Amino acid sequence: MSAVLQAQELRTVLDTTAGALRAVDGVNFELLEGECFALVGESGCGKSMTALSVMRLLPEAAHVASGEVRLDGTDLLALPEAAMRAVRGRRIAMIFQEPGTALNPVLTVGKQIVEVLDRHLPQPKAVQQRKAIELLRAVGIPEPERRFDEYPFQLSGGQKQRVMIAAALAVDPEVLIADEPTTALDVTIQAQILELLRRLQRERRMALLLITHDLGIVAQMADRVAVMYAGEIVELANREAFFRAPQHPYSRKLFAALPSRQHAGELAVIPGQVPSLTRRFVQCRFVERCDFAFDRCRAEAPRLYEPVPGQRARCFLREKDAAGPLVSSVSQGAAESKRTDAGKLLLKVDELKVHFPIRRGILKRTIGYVRAVDGVSLELHEGRTLALVGESGCGKTTTGKAILQLIRPSAGKVVFDERDIGSLPGAQLRPFRSAMQIVFQDPYASLDPRMRVADILLEGMRSLGVGRDDAERLDRLAALLENVGLPPDSLQRYPHEFSGGQRQRIAIARALAVEPRLIVCDEPTSALDVSVQAQILNLLRSLQRRLGIAYLFITHNIAVVDYVAHEVAVMREGRIVERGSTDEVLRSPKHAYTKTLLAAVPVVPAAGLAS
Repeated sequence: MSAVLQAQELRTVLDTTAGALRAVDGVNFELLEGECFALVGESGCGKSMTALSVMRLLPEAAHVASGEVRLDGTDLLALPEAAMRAVRGRRIAMIFQEPGTALNPVLTVGKQIVEVLDRHLPQPKAVQQRKAIELLRAVGIPEPERRFDEYPFQLSGGQKQRVMIAAALAVDPEVLIADEPTTALDVTIQAQILELLRRLQRERRMALLLITHDLGIVAQMADRVAVMYAGEIVELANREAFFRAPQHPYSRKLFAALPSRQHAGELAVIPGQVPSLTRRFVQCRFVERCDFAFDRCRAEAPRLYEPVPGQRARCFLREKDAAGPLVSSVSQGAAESKRTDAGKLLLKVDELKVHFPIRRGILKRTIGYVRAVDGVSLELHEGRTLALVGESGCGKTTTGKAILQLIRPSAGKVVFDERDIGSLPGAQLRPFRSAMQIVFQDPYASLDPRMRVADILLEGMRSLGVGRDDAERLDRLAALLENVGLPPDSLQRYPHEFSGGQRQRIAIARALAVEPRLIVCDEPTSALDVSVQAQILNLLRSLQRRLGIAYLFITHNIAVVDYVAHEVAVMREGRIVERGSTDEVLRSPKHAYTKTLLAAVPVVPAAGLAS
């Protein structure tokens, strides 16, 4: 097969107050006709910036400093903007990570597809409308004639992503760039989107550049894989070779950080941070986080070596004469395995219901109800984790908030520590607040950006009367920060000065500050990279073992459920359709919906990490 797209020594620089940040630094790859090429790595490694450089859609502060991007021999970086507009969308199209922000909220979805057709294939409006409806039907949108005139806010997340795909494929591009196309989607919707991309790619012989940090998706979709770290490609291989025996220490760490039933103890984590890309590197960029670093790694930057035919890695240990087994020094004992002993019954929920009224007309009369939670019953013991799983909109988060009385239930009982808290007025409920806390999904939104960490943590303690005075509370905070793995100087910093994983640690510390017995964890790792996710999961399990905290863990990540949970409850349309131990539900599901959920989970093949 011939190369459709080639990047050669691509370098992209962002102008920052700290100096020139080299977001993409000498990247080389080629994309063949009809293949899926996956670009893998953590947030901030340069994946999306590489795609935006190819499309010439960089932010104002960024520019391509050097290199070439050739489409069938034409250097796209040398084209004037008018000529590039004819290429962008027509020959190369892109699906962005967040369809909610990529789609124009004031235009109907049909109009947005027609705009693409009008720009590249001018035809009569009636013909364009028929074509747009056909595209909506092709990507699996139900009732496309009606949906054509609807706005993005009227569609679900999966439907918005399908509209993005329809617009991207409207004029049959030769290359499609998909930037994390399923990150925010449930496993069932994710499976549908991936199958759709596979089918359309096969039918159109289209080249697909897939950007993701999900190794399960890579295993399912990719023909070849490139792993990026700190602005450069550190490993390049075909899919089978990559999953059989990843060659770079960073790639191996990504595999070791994945939660699975095979991990009895702590997940492997990657210590430290991605190095600042404002500095020039004369050494290996991974040296400060690598288990295998030696003197040469600190004095010289490695090139891409080829230890086995067709598989390259940027590591001195992969030189032909030095290539041998990489045996990690990180042990994986059972010291931090799941707590198995159950304490007394802490939480009992009986026939919990939350119904939201639907109001219409000038007088806002109630014409019906949305049954968000419709008869949920569950039990949770001290020191145990109950996972609540299901698709978006099934009522998981509403259930968690109703248990904590953040939303008042419409009916049912919530008994916490042998007391029916659902019947308590606000003043009598207040003493229970310190015993029940929540960690939200997005630490960006749940931490006040105007407050220092010390004030964020002290706020709840003061409000609930934990500690005699601020001096005693600050003494407790020092030990608390150590518990969650943050340095003492974190107290005087603001949330924006921390990474995503560190911000989530602050959110956990805020919950722990008032000494809770129950924490509702609402998708606490869904927005995190696998290495940061491993840190948070290790932390939660360690805290449970030492403090006996009970978790209600809301998630749609089945691998995480398998790793942290003792019991699982599967929700669908406001009801629990299956409940049991983790092994019973995940290994021998009884309900058809549970089987559908499990069948949709991408499976990561076990890598030969000692090869």
